[in-house]
Amino acid sequence: MGRTFDDDADVTKLFRNQQPLRLPDCQYSEHLRALDFASFPLVPDFTIKLKDTGTFGLQLYFHSDRLGHLASFPWWDRVDQDLQRYTLRDIPAGAVQAPYDDLEQGWQIVIFERGEHTYVLQGEEPCCADFFIWFRVPRARYLEEWIRLIRQFNPEIETMRAPSPG
Repeated sequence: MGRTFDDDADVTKLFRNQQPLRLPDCQYSEHLRALDFASFPLVPDFTIKLKDTGTFGLQLYFHSDRLGHLASFPWWDRVDQDLQRYTLRDIPAGAVQAPYDDLEQGWQIVIFERGEHTYVLQGEEPCCADFFIWFRVPRARYLEEWIRLIRQFNPEIETMRAPSPG
């Protein structure tokens, strides 16, 4: 099966919300439920792409043809090595009361499901309260993209079923 990797043309347009999403602090499980979920921009053309960085191998990022580069995992080097062992349970998504949360120096991402959408917030520091990138994706689309990507490296995922909403 052929694999497609993207060139620099795909990441020249960077998405950033006009206003940051501000939370009182980094106790996300306490504050996410109070958000105005309808205010999150909807990204129906969401895709997950890989970029070959050379020294650090493949890295993963979220993309929209309309909005450009949405969010990424800049510290997740050689993602293809991990995806070989990935199953549906490894897809980054949590619930409002227990969101998926990852961080490194200069970067934070929070991902959770609510209803028919998956919400993504990305900040510029660990344990941040200000998120400059925030959007929502139809939950089915988010899962389809992860399954498509994982399947490139772990074909056995075809026999697995998608997890139920969180």
